[in-house]
Amino acid sequence: MVTAVVAVAAVAVGVAVAGGGPVERPGRPGSGLAAQLDALRGANDLVRSTRADVGRDPALYPTAYGRLEAGLAARHGSGERVPEVRPDALADLARTDALDTPAWRAHYVCLSLGGTGGTSPSGAAAVLDRAGIRAEAEREALALLRHPAGEDGDDPLTSLATRAAFLQTLTCLDRGDDVPRAALTRLAADAARTAEAVPVLYAVEALRGAGAEGRATRALRDADGVLRGGCGRVEPMQRAALTLLRGRVTDETRACLRSALGDRDTQTRWLVRRALALDPSSSSAPRSSSGAAGSPVQPPSLADVRPDGLVAKSPAQLGTLTATYHAARALTAAGRQGDVPGWLTKRLKELGSDPRLDPSDRVPLAMTCHRLDLACGPQDERGRREAAGRKVPARLTTANQRGWYGAMAVRAEFASGCPRTSVELPGAGSRTLSHRSLRVITVLADAGCAAQAERLTRGTDLVAQARELLRKGELVFASAAVQAALASEQTVPQSLWEEIPRLLERHRDAAHPDLYAPAPGGTATAEATRAAYYLLA
Repeated sequence: MVTAVVAVAAVAVGVAVAGGGPVERPGRPGSGLAAQLDALRGANDLVRSTRADVGRDPALYPTAYGRLEAGLAARHGSGERVPEVRPDALADLARTDALDTPAWRAHYVCLSLGGTGGTSPSGAAAVLDRAGIRAEAEREALALLRHPAGEDGDDPLTSLATRAAFLQTLTCLDRGDDVPRAALTRLAADAARTAEAVPVLYAVEALRGAGAEGRATRALRDADGVLRGGCGRVEPMQRAALTLLRGRVTDETRACLRSALGDRDTQTRWLVRRALALDPSSSSAPRSSSGAAGSPVQPPSLADVRPDGLVAKSPAQLGTLTATYHAARALTAAGRQGDVPGWLTKRLKELGSDPRLDPSDRVPLAMTCHRLDLACGPQDERGRREAAGRKVPARLTTANQRGWYGAMAVRAEFASGCPRTSVELPGAGSRTLSHRSLRVITVLADAGCAAQAERLTRGTDLVAQARELLRKGELVFASAAVQAALASEQTVPQSLWEEIPRLLERHRDAAHPDLYAPAPGGTATAEATRAAYYLLA
């Protein structure tokens, strides 16, 4: 999904200073920014989040789905034994792999220990207890099932997939009885009216695991026609999920899915192997791992499963739409939106014309194309329509903050105006704000809610906080503090603007000086580069 959209008036030409008169701002840097984005170019021609090589260490997501894929092949005759996962290693990973919320980390722990095939509640609970996140994960999962994120800012597909995952997690942890019957009924109804097969499959399976019934009514409505169509009609993950919902695999689908066995995404490969294991004439009996008579399916290599049972991230350096959006904002802040690299423009337009684009990517694609003033095709147009319908929760809470922030970011990008939303921040009125509060203030202001931003920052010395963060080398949050100061009409002195270029020098990437690192002496990231150019604009 989409991350931070910051600040409003950071690019204003004149800002009030003590004693009156406009601020004299340095000339805009970034003449080499567009060319140096090549250093962040991913193998898929999107911008990577970081210039550093990633993928050598284990992570929860590939561990969960990599183990599921390997286990599927082992059960269907590959002959190889999947290394048992060491609970202490998994607990350490659950504690430190903080890219996901506690409930999502708990979900991946459950999948890693057995997934839908009968995870031991005591085993998963013990790992999460050791990681120190079990109670928080259970609270988060229950809160979202009781108050779906679709009503609090997430798009319907994200809401459906998240609730399915969290229901499966609570069942895994033997907390399924705590989920209200109304939440199960709502999940079943949403699954029945959703067309996209992947979240529907997960919802139906989660409901079944909780002892409830789920139907894929809308998703299966045109299943036969879709599955008989060419491979380009639907992307492999959706095709595999639709095949599993339908209960049998066609010859056409088998041919399409075999080409996806080398996909870099472990979840895609797992779903594809599940679909290929179906018997063509049976709605329940799986085939052997060959997947097709006379045409054996190559079993997955277990080389990526370490002796401790964990799985490393894919070594391929792929870009994301989130990082690409950060880069787009850096280009526009630097006044270089006309210098978008050709490889990036080409890729965005390819995605905009791809009927197989994951539905969750449509709005991020539309935001990026809008920021760069590009017309990227029908998926871009569809994403803009979906963005226009995105609702912001009436009140920001701990439970809905992710959906609230995403919905506000969308409104900010498309200048949809300030919505009716109530925000109260912990520690409001103190001299400093938390990092979370700074992000809230800046997205409020960028969405046109300047009055709320000003009210929430009364009594807070954001300029002093920005100076301190800059001196400590916390670039991203220093940028947010300056944007919050501008949004709340706090006086930003000329001396700070003059000091910023010098303070940012130590954040320049040594090999690519028009890119910036989040900490001094570090490696460039897309987010830090965006933050730097918002300060330098």
